[in-house]
This record gives sequence, structure tokens and C-alpha cells, in this order.
Amino acid sequence: MKKTSKKKTPLLKSRYFSKRKSKQERKLSAQNRYLGLGPKFVKSIVIGLNENDDAHVKKNIAGLDEYDLAKLIEVLDVGHRRKLVNLIGDRIDPAVIPELNEVVQEQVLGSLDEQQIVNIVNELDSDDAVEVLENLDDNEQKQIIQHLNPELQYQVQSSLNYPEESAGRIMSRDFVKMPDSWTVKEAKKFLLNNDDLPDEFYTIFLVDEKTLRPTGEITLDKLLRAKKDEPLSAIMDGEIVPIGVETDQEEVAHMFREYGWMSAMVVDAKGRLIGVINVDDVLEIIHQEANEDIMGIAGAESNDVYRSVFDIFKSRSIWLITNLFATIAAASVVGGFQEIIAQLSVLAVLMPIVASMGGTTGQQTLAVVVRSLATKELNSRNALRMVGKEFMVGLCNGTLFALMIGVAVYIWMPDYSKMSYIIALAMLCNLTVASLAGILIPLTLNKLKVDPAISSGVFLIACTDSGGYFIFLGLAKLLLF
Repeated sequence: MKKTSKKKTPLLKSRYFSKRKSKQERKLSAQNRYLGLGPKFVKSIVIGLNENDDAHVKKNIAGLDEYDLAKLIEVLDVGHRRKLVNLIGDRIDPAVIPELNEVVQEQVLGSLDEQQIVNIVNELDSDDAVEVLENLDDNEQKQIIQHLNPELQYQVQSSLNYPEESAGRIMSRDFVKMPDSWTVKEAKKFLLNNDDLPDEFYTIFLVDEKTLRPTGEITLDKLLRAKKDEPLSAIMDGEIVPIGVETDQEEVAHMFREYGWMSAMVVDAKGRLIGVINVDDVLEIIHQEANEDIMGIAGAESNDVYRSVFDIFKSRSIWLITNLFATIAAASVVGGFQEIIAQLSVLAVLMPIVASMGGTTGQQTLAVVVRSLATKELNSRNALRMVGKEFMVGLCNGTLFALMIGVAVYIWMPDYSKMSYIIALAMLCNLTVASLAGILIPLTLNKLKVDPAISSGVFLIACTDSGGYFIFLGLAKLLLF
């Protein structure tokens, strides 16, 4: 949350000071953004940039808030993006930068000189400043930090010392705290006479005056209704659950979801209150983690829309190379049965059916398990029960599709009656194995501290393809030859 003492540049209308809006305001804002950033508007900006019509471009973007301007910068190609940023220059609203995708953010900051970046970062909250600075390389990061305002410099350096994706990195140091020994009258006097308060806040955090450890919290409405001589300790909510500064951000998001928090205290190793995390920051984490999980399963990244062709090629090729080895393993299994395939070519026609159904079944289980691990719904307490459930689901699916494919093959290939029994049995076995693999692989990787969203897919493909071919061809060899 921003402090009132900071002045904003008049060029661009900003909503940076009002992150939390009513539903109606958000609805109207969304409608305006949709109308403001339609294809005609973007095309008009592109034409203005192409024709170097600076006055036209400035006039059109003057009414945009920081979210709209960030979206405009993102939809432009790299050349137009750089041109627009250079045109705005020092007058760009600092609030725009944290709204940008990190890849685009890096490109935009690369278009600015060091002093311009310092000016921008100096206008940000500590948590937003950290978010911007952590994407810079170490040398550039150090240079920028050296020129920041002393208070912000201390806050940023402290936060950057905490692990990435931890509570210490995402917390804000702009919050209101008071000794729990104060009375309501003293609290109100402090709020009325202090010019250095956050622009918006809804909760006051109470601490022990000697240890600075949190003891409770009071919402503003409760404070306003209280009698002036009442001690804060008598009206505070003492049922607090502070978050450790090194707690992983996924765990933070889980805690917000479980407790229904709007904000939460962050404490250091000694239990002292040093920051606060607000629900809007947690929503960003949930969105980010969900994107990473979905993209990780496919071996892609959520930033691919904004990255260069070479960067996308480099990141995806690693996953594809790994996948190639899994495919080679499956091909090796088939190679071991070349003789029987040569004698009965119908095996080559039918075996992809078994492997494909196994792969689909495994992917269904994998998607559920990876998401459940991310949301903490799947843990050590219910893992065994979940394994048993997926085994039964795989068995049921295997039975159903075994009957279906058995009948279909019997009608399709009446001359190979035994083949219908073989493929039905193979389907039953492979779908059951695929369901088990879909849950056991991510559980094992998670136990080994490896991100199951990124690694599980390749192992699953190797298991379902190789396993499917081996089961089907192995049964055929056993029963027909």
C-alpha cells in the first residue's frame, strides 16, 4: 500500500493507491479496459508510433490507468514496445512496472537508464520494489539499490536476503502497528496525527512493546466503535497465526485459503513483527503457481507469449530431449518383439490403442494429483487412501474399456478371436497401472523435493507407453506363440 507523502506524475491516471475496489468498481473498470484496449485502439497506437506522431500517442494513453498501460505495453511487439517506453520516459507511472509480465518488465527496464530505474523503484512499496529488482542481474541490482532512499534501501536489502518465493520476499513493510498497552484514545490520536501511514489499511497490528512480538490485531471498524478509555488489549483479536519469514509462498497461499484471511503478520526468527502479506498479493501467487503447474506438465512456460523464439526453443527443447529418451525406451520395447510382429502384423495395428488409452488415463490422474499437492489437499495423512482410490478408478475404467475394445476387436477381426481376449486383458492391466503411475510418480518426486509439475509428465509417458507395449505384446507372445 502506498504512502500519501509520495506524489504521482500527472501524465497517467493511476489506480495504484486503490488496489482493493468494490465489485461494482471492478466491473466498471474491467468494462472500460475492454473498451479502451480494443483492436482499434491498439492499432491507433501502432500507427502513431510508426508515423512518429508523439502527440497522438500521448493523448491516447493519457487516460489509461497503470493496469491498462501495462496491458498495452505487453500486446505491442518488441520494437513498438521500446518506442512507446522511450516516448514516455521519466513520466511513466512507476505503478505500471509491477503490473508487467516479468519478461516484458525486463525488456522495458532494459530501455531505461540507471537513474530512470532508480526514480521508478523509489516510488514503489518495498514488496513491489523487491519484485522489480529480483529480476535484474546481480550487478545491476546492486547499482540500483545503492541509489535508493535509505529507508527503502534497507527494506529491499532485507527482503532480498530471504529465499526466493518466501514470505520475506512478498511481504510489505507498509503497515500500522501499535503497542498493545495503548488505549483506544491513544490509538485514534496516533492515526489522526501521523502523516506517514499507508494510504489504505483496514487492520491495526498490536505488539508487545518490549519484545515487538505480535499479540493481536484490531480492525478499524472495531476501533471506531470502542470506548476511548478501553485498552487495545481488551478489544483485540488475540487468535493470531503469524507466518514465518522463510515460509514458502505456496504454503502462505494455502494458509490464506484455510483461514480466510485478508492479511497476515510476518515474523522473523525471533518472533518479531516485520511485515504483512495482503490478500491481493496472495491472489497473484495463486495465479502464478497455477500457471507454472499447468505449463510445467506440458514442458512450457507461462511467459512464452512474450519471450523470444530462441529462448522458447531453448527451454522447450530440454523437455523434448527428455521426452525423446522416453520414446526411445518405448521403441526399444517394441523392438524386442519384432519377430512376433513380423509374423502377425495385426499386432502393430492394435498396440497403439493400448498405449494411448494408458497415457490418457495417467494424464487424468496426474493432473488431479499435481493440483492436489499444490493446494495441500493431498498430504501424508491421506496419500495412501488416495492411492487406493486411484487404483480402484483405474480398475473400473480398465474393466469397462477392456469389454468395449474386446467386443470391438472381435467384431472387427473375426479371424483373430483370441486377439480380442488379449487386447482386453492388456487394456485392463495398462489402465490400472497408468492410474497408479499417475499418482505414485508425482508423490515420489514430491517426497524427493522435485517439482512434480515439471518432471512427472516425462516419467509418466515412459511408463504408460513402454508398459502398454510390453503388456500387450508380452501377452500376445505368451498366448499366441
